[in-house]
Amino acid sequence: MTNEPEWRDATETADLPNKGRTVILCIAGGLTIAALTFVGMRIRPVGLAAGSFTFITGITMLLRRRKSNFKIGIVSTAAGFLMLLANPRFGVVAGFAGYFLIVGALGLVVLGLFKAIKLSWDLGRRS
Repeated sequence: MTNEPEWRDATETADLPNKGRTVILCIAGGLTIAALTFVGMRIRPVGLAAGSFTFITGITMLLRRRKSNFKIGIVSTAAGFLMLLANPRFGVVAGFAGYFLIVGALGLVVLGLFKAIKLSWDLGRRS
């Protein structure tokens, strides 16, 4: 039974939805953080509202203690905290916070693209 092609194909492609979801979450999360950072640093009330909402959402995701929400909760909490630091213009701290937000957003997009290329490479190799 282990040499049947149907069984082998089912086990090799069983984790494809999770990998695809990770790709989409990385790219969409990076673009969202970048957009909120650019808009939030220009319009302070929007930045404070977005930062506090993101921070509270990240904390609630961490408090639920679900394994699938842990990474997203950590990224959301850190992004919300940095957005809150970047908006009131605390001098040097605000500059570093904005820098880390942009670098983190670009890192998420690059990670998502890397995972998408790796996923398509694996799918092409299997067919």
